[in-house]
Amino acid sequence: MRTFLTFLFILLLCNLHRAQEHSSNSVISGEDEAETQMSRSEKNKEELELQLDIWEELRNLRDLVLVQAVELRLLSAKLAESDNRMKVLQEEITASKVAFSTSLLETGEGNTFYDDYTTMVFRNVITNIGNHYNPITGFFTAPVRGVYYFRFTAHIAHTIERSMTIRIVKNNDLIVLSGERATTTTDPEDNVSNGVVLELEVGDLVALQLSGNAWDDQYHRTTFGGFLLFAL
Repeated sequence: MRTFLTFLFILLLCNLHRAQEHSSNSVISGEDEAETQMSRSEKNKEELELQLDIWEELRNLRDLVLVQAVELRLLSAKLAESDNRMKVLQEEITASKVAFSTSLLETGEGNTFYDDYTTMVFRNVITNIGNHYNPITGFFTAPVRGVYYFRFTAHIAHTIERSMTIRIVKNNDLIVLSGERATTTTDPEDNVSNGVVLELEVGDLVALQLSGNAWDDQYHRTTFGGFLLFAL
């Protein structure tokens, strides 16, 4: 009987020891799991914060790209406007290069005679910047609105009965005039000249008209020329 009670007591002690070990193991396992969950939670929190930071950076980059796209469009528009202005300025500069100088005869010598005022055609073109003087019609055509200077010289010689009158006309209207009487044996040659500053519109025509005689030769004594002073 005593032996049986002793055995039961020992068995009870063993079960109690197992129960304590199990309880201890359960507490340790719970603590580990709690620590694991806390670590996992902190890791998830860090990952979430990192993702939020990445999204924030992406949004900032998107906004920056949008701003730069708008700025690029504005710069492109300004560049196109600058190109257009440059083209306009280049056209104005090109149009402002206007000058011509001519003499009456291209070759030979002799008198040119008209009974009444007739447009003179100066065949010998010395300079014609912009090609605004027409050596076929004798007219200068204003390419731009501006202020121009025109001048002519004319020579009379080898004529006793005929005088010389030359005038500058604008759109066939008299502007200035010069003349010389017929030559004589004691006064065989004479020269006249005149000049004028004119304000012209685009397309205005300027020419010389002659009534009487005008002499020209290899020395180019009878001339007509002009140039643009400045555009308006």
